[in-house]
Amino acid sequence: MTIEASAQQASGDAGADDRESGGDVPAPVIPPVVVGRPGPSIEPRAVDHVYRASPYRPDTAIDGWTDEHWAVRAVSLRGHAHRHGGVPRQDDMALARRSSGDGGLLVAVADGVSAAPQAHIGATTAVRYAVQWLDASTSAEDGALDATGLVRATAWALVEHAAAVLDIATDAAEAEPQVATTLVAATIDPPAGGEAGGVVRLAAVGDSGAWVLSGGRFDRVVGGKARSDDAISSSAVTALPRVPNEIATATVELGPDDVLIIATDGIGDPLGAGSGSVGALLRSLLEGRVPTLVELAHAVDFSRETFDDDRTLVAVRPRGVVADRR
Repeated sequence: MTIEASAQQASGDAGADDRESGGDVPAPVIPPVVVGRPGPSIEPRAVDHVYRASPYRPDTAIDGWTDEHWAVRAVSLRGHAHRHGGVPRQDDMALARRSSGDGGLLVAVADGVSAAPQAHIGATTAVRYAVQWLDASTSAEDGALDATGLVRATAWALVEHAAAVLDIATDAAEAEPQVATTLVAATIDPPAGGEAGGVVRLAAVGDSGAWVLSGGRFDRVVGGKARSDDAISSSAVTALPRVPNEIATATVELGPDDVLIIATDGIGDPLGAGSGSVGALLRSLLEGRVPTLVELAHAVDFSRETFDDDRTLVAVRPRGVVADRR
């Protein structure tokens, strides 16, 4: 393809950018955010063909907006280990406003189990179906969240999608080794009366979790792993399409200055109890301010030795103190 540029018609406009900049503009250099001892420098590799059982999947997904009720920021990115190994991003997220227009926000975050070769399919299927189910099945008026109904319906959606895409039997025992995934789903509703704040109802399967940043500290409200900043616990992960006997649930009220964080263990593990260096990084981003979309993505892609998993983080702040962007 040949493109011919048209000649400038007004000599007064010629080279205006060059005059303002003084000539050549150097390419910006944006160093990675380093927390503690950095991990190795990684050049991303293309995803290997063995994972191409689903449509194109980007290394990083960024989303967010600000409306009359919420400031929302979200990022899901491929961890350094998967970038180096040619593995697709196995995390995913889905965000939506209620179609009823009542100001409610719906969020789902999933972390495909690394041992499942098509876990990225499971994560994407789970978050998209969960948000659709929440939109059809919940409302701000009754405030109910049927966690069992949500999890069972999402599990069956995983089984059906795995059967269709991977050409396997429509059976949970067949689907689980291929597409197993964690899930955290939430409804977030503004309080009655129009004041700033929110009511959050959560359901979780697996070790992805939710925290509230309030008064300078992170309080874990559902999911995640209980541990200190210096000790990482490991345990078997309960994952969809397996439906656990007990589903973790929580209801929390957000104050006008609080921030809800829903994240996979790529964030939860280095965050720990929230008093370490990753907690300090997230506080600097989210306390009393709303970062730009790219600012959040750049920070979440921090380099820290031994922490190289996929990372997904959704942050929601009530629309009260969102004007300050330092």
